[in-house]
Amino acid sequence: MKKWAIVIVTLLTGGSLLLFGGCKHGLQGKEARIDFIIDYLEEVLDLDTHQQAKLAEIRKELTAELVVLQESRKKMYPLFKEQLASEKIDTAVVKQAIGEHRQQFDRVFDLAIERLAEFHAILTPAQRQKLLAKLEKMEKSHGKCVIN
Repeated sequence: MKKWAIVIVTLLTGGSLLLFGGCKHGLQGKEARIDFIIDYLEEVLDLDTHQQAKLAEIRKELTAELVVLQESRKKMYPLFKEQLASEKIDTAVVKQAIGEHRQQFDRVFDLAIERLAEFHAILTPAQRQKLLAKLEKMEKSHGKCVIN
């Protein structure tokens, strides 16, 4: 019985650490990544002013959504600390908090996919070819999983 208790506590602690492991980087890391991608796209694809404006609009919208997502994650800290400090973890409370966060996460991904499609629609065929060529070059250099 004691061994099972140790295993369960270890799994819960490990799961909590995995869940919050990326938090130390904060939104600044995500903003820097978005800025890098936008700068790269502008440089590689030779975007016109209309395309640059659309990309700036997308950046602004996605950054705002990432702020909301990060706030959601920050709200879970006290809840998890409370649950870990209690005698028994209320799994329903934990699942609900994670479910709400997951819904926000899905909303950000859905928005990103929609904006990607909008941006793709305003690219010229030559720009699409350049983008595809860059992706294929990155695959050769870094492997198939280049979007992390």
